[in-house]
Amino acid sequence: MANVLNESNAGNDPFGMSRFSIRRYSVQHFLLISLTNGLLVSLVAVAYSHGYVPLIALSAATLAVVLVKTALVIWVGIRTIAVEAWIRRLGMGDLEYRIEPRGNDEVAKACQALEALRQNSIRAMQLDLVSQLSAELQERNGELEQALADLRESQDRIISQQKLAELGELASGVAHEMRNPLQFVRNFTSLSRELAAELLELLEQPGETDRQQAEGLIKDLAGNLERVEHHSGRLNSIASAMMIYDRRTGGGFQPVELNRLIVEQTNLGCQAIRVHEPGFSTEVSMELDPALGETVVVPEDMARVISNLVMNACEAMVERLRVEGDGYQPRLTVATKNSENAVTMMVRDNGMGMNRDMMARMFNPFVTTRNTGRNMGLGLSLVWDVVREHGGSVEPQSEPGRYTEMKVLLPKRPTDTG
Repeated sequence: MANVLNESNAGNDPFGMSRFSIRRYSVQHFLLISLTNGLLVSLVAVAYSHGYVPLIALSAATLAVVLVKTALVIWVGIRTIAVEAWIRRLGMGDLEYRIEPRGNDEVAKACQALEALRQNSIRAMQLDLVSQLSAELQERNGELEQALADLRESQDRIISQQKLAELGELASGVAHEMRNPLQFVRNFTSLSRELAAELLELLEQPGETDRQQAEGLIKDLAGNLERVEHHSGRLNSIASAMMIYDRRTGGGFQPVELNRLIVEQTNLGCQAIRVHEPGFSTEVSMELDPALGETVVVPEDMARVISNLVMNACEAMVERLRVEGDGYQPRLTVATKNSENAVTMMVRDNGMGMNRDMMARMFNPFVTTRNTGRNMGLGLSLVWDVVREHGGSVEPQSEPGRYTEMKVLLPKRPTDTG
């Protein structure tokens, strides 16, 4: 029956072994050799008792062969037990354990078959693990993409809030800046109305009109109108400086007189700080290169860069003024320098300055050293982004307790504008 099983499974047995060959080999040979050993020992004893020397010699030689065969059977049995232990450990999922196949018998072939099974199991587990990790990775990627989208949305919202806060702060300064010329316009308009009433009354008098008095009234009216025109021009320049923040009036990159833009935004930035710090006053030095001409920029974005740098400089000087008191004189320097293909813009203050750690983080979002309640720490981050979008760079220099200098390098015509 065992032979039939062996023959029927021969086609599915690449290692030349059957289901019962190892156990049959071990048990049958052990029983046969044990029986043979018993017969040979009995034969040697009988031969020895009768003194048959040839029979003794033959029996001894045969016994020696049988003993060797017995050792072989024991060795195979031990290896068979080891193989069975391996099979049990494989069944329990221990894929690290293995037996080195030795020889070319069925036990060695069984070891080869088990090693192939072990390797296939390891590969299958690795494939399952890779599939599982791939699925987890896809899930994590989806979560990260969603988190990134949420982060971008939050960042856009915060940047919009920062821009609104900047506009609000500038609007406060603008309102304060416009109040004086408006008051002058109102006063001179009121005076002109009184002068016009006097002139009308003079002209309505019977008889000849006092020409000299009428000319005096007309001259006063003309003078008042000139003053109204002057202060209206101031109002118009302030409004123009604020209109630069309206993208509907911009239209992307366009040639701009950078010196004029710097003057306007420096005045607005300083005035915005004075609204929140009424006692603050700074000496402003404008060192503008007259050969600069026009530079291709996005006007509203570059205006935001200038106003942010100026307001940061003013706040640093306000902070130092609080520390040192009246013995300190704030000084703000704004300069431009023209070269063949580039423009350099510099804003320098003699405020508190920054240490190395702060300079390394100054362009990161939400980094600020001032607890004024108005700062979200996005001003310099926006400056960095805008300048990089223009193809330029920002080079900061600072020394704690002495100064901070922000140098902006811009190409005259960014390459992405065509």
